[in-house]
Amino acid sequence: MAIAKRPAVLPVTPAKSAAPDPQADERFSPQYFLNLLTEVGTLLATVYDRRSTLSRNQNRLIGSLMRRDGQTQTELAHELEIHKVSVGIYVNELEKLGLVERRLHPTDRRAKCIFLTPLLHATKHIGIGFYETIHHVATQGVAHDEYLTMLDCIALMRANLATLDKQDRERETAQKEA
Repeated sequence: MAIAKRPAVLPVTPAKSAAPDPQADERFSPQYFLNLLTEVGTLLATVYDRRSTLSRNQNRLIGSLMRRDGQTQTELAHELEIHKVSVGIYVNELEKLGLVERRLHPTDRRAKCIFLTPLLHATKHIGIGFYETIHHVATQGVAHDEYLTMLDCIALMRANLATLDKQDRERETAQKEA
């Protein structure tokens, strides 16, 4: 007797519109999920912004340079997903504060690379301390194993969404080319 092969991906069938079950856990709803992640991200940024003397985008730019110092304005714009002109404004502001400096690009005379200054390196412990305090407060009451499981789940969700985003962009490109 032959066994029928199951499809690799099962088709999605819309849920029947039945009356909501009062016993259902609302935490499984897409709205709860999106609202919770958005609210957590907003609160993290709000609390950090309140403690920092820099703007959110200035902090993002510094964070990017802490991961990879010496990027061009174009590279920073791409990584931060903001306009190149906006990056220039933030770099100008941070340069006036003595936190970053522009240097000539080693191979492209037209470009300049942005580097963190010794002043920023000498004071970065303050910003890192803000992050550590906020992280400590946010994770109070979460067991070590639960925390790691949560991070693994979020990483998996990010990977799933990155795959979906790539498929969407490829489809959009193909439609434009057609």
